[in-house]
Amino acid sequence: MMANNWKTKKEIMADYGYSEGTFYSRCKECSLLPDYRDAIIHDGGQRTYVDENRFQNFLRYRSEQYRKRMLDPHLKDDE
Repeated sequence: MMANNWKTKKEIMADYGYSEGTFYSRCKECSLLPDYRDAIIHDGGQRTYVDENRFQNFLRYRSEQYRKRMLDPHLKDDE
């Protein structure tokens, strides 16, 4: 890991158990959200870094959105 808490694609894939397809899917989803797009750092066409702290914030957001979708419909209306 770099001193600034950035990780390489290989490090993220190993640490999170992601396949390459899952890694790129999460990066694309993260990049499309204005609040989290700074988590993905593209250094030219061949190198991608991930700011792990920001990426974890994105994963928490993603988890919260999933939780909200899974709630019973009558519970969703109360929010």
